[in-house]
Amino acid sequence: MAKREIDLNRCLFHYTNVSCNRCETVCPQQAVKNRVVDADRCDDCGLCTAVCPTGAVQSCVDYDSCLSQTTALEPQVLMCAQVSAHGMQCLGALTRQLLWALASRRPLAIDTSRCAACNPAVSQWLDQEIAACNQALEKAGKASIRLVHVREAAPSKPKVARRSFFRSLLSATAQGVADFTAAQTERLYAFDPVIWLEKQQTETCNLFPALTVSGSCNFCGLCAMLCPEKAITITEDASSASGKKVQFSPLRCTACAVCTGNCPHEALTLSTEAKGCGPHV
Repeated sequence: MAKREIDLNRCLFHYTNVSCNRCETVCPQQAVKNRVVDADRCDDCGLCTAVCPTGAVQSCVDYDSCLSQTTALEPQVLMCAQVSAHGMQCLGALTRQLLWALASRRPLAIDTSRCAACNPAVSQWLDQEIAACNQALEKAGKASIRLVHVREAAPSKPKVARRSFFRSLLSATAQGVADFTAAQTERLYAFDPVIWLEKQQTETCNLFPALTVSGSCNFCGLCAMLCPEKAITITEDASSASGKKVQFSPLRCTACAVCTGNCPHEALTLSTEAKGCGPHV
């Protein structure tokens, strides 16, 4: 049994012209219905956290601390509780943007070897998110995320090197994430990926949304007022005929579509699928 709640103050359900049931659709246990989480059904996989565009899902898992601890590891490694008692409860909350924030700076290893047997839906989700991130990393000329299996028997030739890698990996994990489980108490944590990404000063890439503004925009500011993550602002622009422009932050955008759904002049186009970003359920 897991305790999760949906903060209705952050949930998109009270916005007009927007329909969102991503948490309900993605849940493999069918534990979410009408924005209420059935604690007896929920297994804390975190997929609802991954797809929520406003960080409205609260849980006992402190994802912020878990990810921040990962950045301090050498090498960086992500493991679940099935692999290590000090790992994250489940890796299902990871998204391609979070993986990019980690892997674009330093090599990142992740053990998903238990996912298929434990939760096929999480395994499928991670496969697509890792693949999308690796494509972006390759395009940027950076090292791909390394998939590892810490209990895998070492081949004969690279025996010493692989044992050395896993020994250092497990040592780093034990030292650097000892407080992961301590953080995962009965206290409820709200995790908004946008806040964490900003704290890391993450550089953007084609994994993040893009916003196009057409000439029909009259800079009324409704989009800026409604945006849950404040990804849109209206600023002064002396070079523009209107004297204003729409400023957009891809890092803050979660592709919730509140802006495009409520623009009175249909002047906004949000690109997500072509960029390989946004929740895929």
